[in-house]
Amino acid sequence: MKKNFLRLFAIAIIGAISFTACDKDDDGPTITPTPTDTTGVSVNLPDGYYVFNGGTTIENITADGLMKVTRNEVIQEDRDDLLEVFFPVSAADGFYLMEIKNKKPTMIAAGADFAKIAEPDTEAPQDGLWRGAFVEDSSAFTVEEDGLYHIMIDLEVEKIAIAYVKTWGVIGAATPGGWTTDTELALEAFDMNTLVFKATEIEMSKADFKFRYSGGWKVIIDSEYAADPEDATKLGIKVNTNFGGTLEALVPGGDNIANETPGIYTITMTYIVGTGYTAVLEKTGESGIIDYSATELGLIGSYIVIGEEASSGWDVTAGLTIPEANNTVYTWRWSAVEIMADSSFKIREGQTWDDISIGYGSVTMAGSLADDFGTNADGNFVPTVDGTYDFTLTIDASTETYTFTAEPSGTPVPDHIWGVIGSSVVPYDWTVDVDMTWEHTTNIWSVTLDMVAGEWKFRADDDWALAYGVDGDGNLTSEGGATNMAVTEDGNYTIELILTDAENPTYTIVKN
Repeated sequence: MKKNFLRLFAIAIIGAISFTACDKDDDGPTITPTPTDTTGVSVNLPDGYYVFNGGTTIENITADGLMKVTRNEVIQEDRDDLLEVFFPVSAADGFYLMEIKNKKPTMIAAGADFAKIAEPDTEAPQDGLWRGAFVEDSSAFTVEEDGLYHIMIDLEVEKIAIAYVKTWGVIGAATPGGWTTDTELALEAFDMNTLVFKATEIEMSKADFKFRYSGGWKVIIDSEYAADPEDATKLGIKVNTNFGGTLEALVPGGDNIANETPGIYTITMTYIVGTGYTAVLEKTGESGIIDYSATELGLIGSYIVIGEEASSGWDVTAGLTIPEANNTVYTWRWSAVEIMADSSFKIREGQTWDDISIGYGSVTMAGSLADDFGTNADGNFVPTVDGTYDFTLTIDASTETYTFTAEPSGTPVPDHIWGVIGSSVVPYDWTVDVDMTWEHTTNIWSVTLDMVAGEWKFRADDDWALAYGVDGDGNLTSEGGATNMAVTEDGNYTIELILTDAENPTYTIVKN
């Protein structure tokens, strides 16, 4: 049954609908046909496919059930013949599906092979999935439970699928279950207009995540269709059952959503008939400072070689290592890492996706080769050139800030990480260092920052075990009794700590 088949019956329509009997004068009687008795009905609505509840009389059908074009997950591009709508359905009444073309309605029903899938594939929604052909017929579709349903049809292959949206959930590196287990958002109450899925007290880390319903990523409509004529490996028609993008603009199958602020959250996914989905993350509390001292992180991707270890095809995590710890600052290092252009990788804890995974969007890139890397829709690190690198990941657990540094292989590693601290330095209370940048060829540390009139010192590794003030002659010293340096005017300054002669450190400060 092609898109041009529509001729005989009636359709669920969107908006104000007027029905008139054929071959009647304008002042003749108005008829109110049932969904199974629509002979001679003309519907004053735009062409389209519409879903409406079985308990609805035709004169009360609204535009809320209009099916809309959606993406084929195989290539993540809109497919004109692939339509979807989310719709609340009562078990008592079921729902009808109609098409209208040139004001002529045609009813659509399940074909002979339409049935519930006893064992859905592992990437499909797991709470109820039906699939099969559709035909011209006036029968209703029935469901087992009151609830929200995802209704999908493809006009070219003439197939329909229906999935039960029992729960929404969040999944990803930012969530308690990582990328393997959903944190469920339960439906608060069934309603024919507004459905709210919600969970409280969810601890979210600084990482990425997605929404998906009933534990599924996609629904397969057809597995053999050539989705991309230029790529024989792109087979199938599949509908996304997950949302990415942003909280403000959810996209079916979109990019991972970044959670920038760790904390305790209430997460709500709301569906309003005729309007769509909205998602809200409301921070309700703070997370404790994480102790990363025993956290093994490594690199996993499509092509990575670290010494004798390799990760290809996203199979294993290579180079697992624990960090150097300095108070709440943790540093992981990987040396002589071979990678290829247009491959991709992430940082992962252990050998599963249950715990920490860190992508490009979660870090601040640093180092002389930072520009060698970009990202993709999955949030991976994507090298733009072949190369061998030394990588460093630094996590400041007090602020949950992540810095990923890329340098040429063989680049020396500093003995200490230097910063400035004081009443003249943000946050102006001697509590937090502003880190400096190291130029390894000269052993000079530098920083440009805004300062206010006050005092400051150099400090190594965010700790007072090693710090520089000045002696009576104004020379740097780490001895006890060293006095603070001072700035007398607010302004923007560039400071250098010059350790070229490590036994005789010097410094400069210049107002810009």
